[in-house]
Amino acid sequence: MKIRELITLGVFLGLSGGIIVGARASCYRHDKEKEEEPKFYALRVVSETNVQNAKDSLGAPDGHYAEIQPGGKLLLLMEKELHPFPSLGGNQEGGGLPDSGSVVGKGGADFSLDGCLTTQDTQDKQHSAWVLLGVSSTGFYISTDVNKIRITNLGTKLLFVDAVIGYDREAERK
Repeated sequence: MKIRELITLGVFLGLSGGIIVGARASCYRHDKEKEEEPKFYALRVVSETNVQNAKDSLGAPDGHYAEIQPGGKLLLLMEKELHPFPSLGGNQEGGGLPDSGSVVGKGGADFSLDGCLTTQDTQDKQHSAWVLLGVSSTGFYISTDVNKIRITNLGTKLLFVDAVIGYDREAERK
C-alpha cells in the first residue's frame, strides 16, 4: 500500500471509531435534562456489584451520585415500565428513534446499558432476558417494554450516576 492510502485508511478508521465510541456514551447526560417532557425515575436498587452509594441514583437528578467501580453493575427498577415510542419518526436531533430515557451522570462514560424484558409462557411462568438499549445523541431508546435498567461500567474510571430518567409517552398524548 502506498503511504497516501495508509493515511486515508487511518483517518477513516479513526473517524469511524470515534463515531462508534461517541454513540455508545451519548445517552449519558452530563447533568442536563429535557425539561419539556414528562418524566419518571428509578424507584429502587434491585442489585449492585462494586457500587458505592447506589441509592443516590434513585429519583430525580439532585447532584448526589452512585459510584460504579470499573467492572461494577447497578440494576434499577423504574417507577413505571418504559415503552418504545410508537412512531418511527425521528427524535429532535433529526434521526433515529425518539428517546425512551436517559442517564444523568458525570465522569467516565464507557458503559453498557441494558433493559430487562419479562415474558410469561403458556404455563404462567415468567422469564427474563436482557436487551441492549439503543443510544441516540440525547438519550436511549428501546424496542420492547422494560421495567429494569442495568448499567455496567466497562471503563477503567469511576462512573457516577445521578439518575435514570424515563420519558412518559402516555402523559404526552393526554
